[in-house]
Amino acid sequence: MQKLFYLIFITSCLMCINKTVFSQAPATIKHGPLGVFIFLGKEIPSGKSITSYKVERSEDMLNWKQIAEVKTPKGFDVFKAKVENSKTFFPSQPLPSKEKLNELYSRAISTGNTDSLKGMRLLFPIRIALGTMYYDTTAPKNITCRYRISSIKTTGDVLQSLVTDTISLPFQVNFDTITYQESSYNRNSVMVKWKSVGKNPAPLFMVYMFKNMAPNIATGTTARFSVNDTTYYVYTDTALKKDEIGKEMQFFVSPYDYYANVGNSSQVAVITQDNFNRGNFLRNHIAFMPKLSGVQVCWHFSDPVTVKNVEIYRSENGKSGFRKLTEVPVSDTSFLDQQIWPETTYFYYIQVVAKAGKRTKQSPVLMAKVPGIGFTDKIGTPALHQVVVSENRIKLIIETKDTTATHLRIYRGEKGALLALPNLIEINKSASLVYYDATLKPQDYKKVFYAVRNEKSDSGVSSLSEELPVSTQVDPTEAAYFCAFPSKSKVELYWDDVLKRNADYNSYTLLRQIGPANSKSPLMVIAENLTGDSFTDLNAQSSNTYTYVLQLVEKSGNANNKTYKVTVPASIEK
Repeated sequence: MQKLFYLIFITSCLMCINKTVFSQAPATIKHGPLGVFIFLGKEIPSGKSITSYKVERSEDMLNWKQIAEVKTPKGFDVFKAKVENSKTFFPSQPLPSKEKLNELYSRAISTGNTDSLKGMRLLFPIRIALGTMYYDTTAPKNITCRYRISSIKTTGDVLQSLVTDTISLPFQVNFDTITYQESSYNRNSVMVKWKSVGKNPAPLFMVYMFKNMAPNIATGTTARFSVNDTTYYVYTDTALKKDEIGKEMQFFVSPYDYYANVGNSSQVAVITQDNFNRGNFLRNHIAFMPKLSGVQVCWHFSDPVTVKNVEIYRSENGKSGFRKLTEVPVSDTSFLDQQIWPETTYFYYIQVVAKAGKRTKQSPVLMAKVPGIGFTDKIGTPALHQVVVSENRIKLIIETKDTTATHLRIYRGEKGALLALPNLIEINKSASLVYYDATLKPQDYKKVFYAVRNEKSDSGVSSLSEELPVSTQVDPTEAAYFCAFPSKSKVELYWDDVLKRNADYNSYTLLRQIGPANSKSPLMVIAENLTGDSFTDLNAQSSNTYTYVLQLVEKSGNANNKTYKVTVPASIEK
């Protein structure tokens, strides 16, 4: 593999010589992963024509600071050690043998310039070791600077000085995204192919294989070729070790440029020597489940060991228009689709994905009819009291109102055009519910409306509640809502938790009075030192009207003048 890397690197560099630094004037600079590469010149600072290069850096073109004096090492052993040390900066660049390095060093010292090295002068570890290239790893971050390179003659005089263009760190290289394409794995060999599409493919790459839970450089051979705007990266190992044959393997590709800047690696490809192509679906089943308010799809694959995950697809047309609903782990053998509409026929199929990423096994298309479940006045309509942004999620405060309902469904979308969310929430005779929707992006908040409805298995559904838009809490010192939900012998209270976003407040105090807010009844403290966003008053009587007051308490212990009131009328549900 090392020889192949060497041939790829040399060939690529020669093809691109007019585009890269190698044919440009001295004092060229390039970004590196840890600093700035400075190409000093063709002359080798060994004393033949020049003794050294003086490297200076400036942030304003007025004040120059010397950061290095570069000279060729005296003696092959010192040169070889510096080559090997520089190799750590360039993991994708191979090195010649020790004998070849010795020959190169002798030739460089005798001629005094890099032209005599021919193709080997392109290898960066050799250039750094000879002193015709310098890696400035002390360059400051987020500051634009220039470099001045001076060639020093044997007399100590300056032969010439060159100033570079400006440059700044950090630097992020962006290559076309590399994705897994295909693989083969037989008794004693494995082949994995990746590809990238676009005009900016990675010129160099390394293939890594996981061993003992850690990535290691794969020991097979690699190849890279392009067809039109698609570049392919191929790894092959035809001499697997005995402890590798038949076992699961994991590979990924790391792309590099000529200066060792690494791009985004590909995803890990899991390669297995399995019988995936011989596996089949068995005992598929589908049915509308009234008590679950959904369509249940069941399946069994004959060889789950070879499967990575399972994808569920659905359409309202049995021959076209299928879209992926979800992806479930291989351990699941059923899926409940609750995002359905009455009097609608749905078609499903299951797609299994092998550990190597193949999608060649698909179940037969299954059909389910959802019967009509009309609206009924016997099921009360829930009330959606608040829709607010809370902790980067959308928080809904819902009053169920009807304890005969078994489930509650959330609707979301544009005003007048809401769609049901897949979540069907079990009510369990609760007077109120708190629901969090974490599926929206922050920029979508101001466009979205919500509504809710009650459902009862085998009976019907209520009408839709009033549509409410998402509201954004702007003032960190204000509570966006304070709600009370009565049920038998208790009142559940919810509020916007100001403590989480304002460090000036320490706790809440909750007070209660009998009667409406304008009554003359005294306010009594029923809870102090509260934190969180809810409280249940277990001492409420159904025959009384109550007014609750939420008070913010500052760090000093003083009650803030900002209070929030909510009134619960008499005749609490019995």
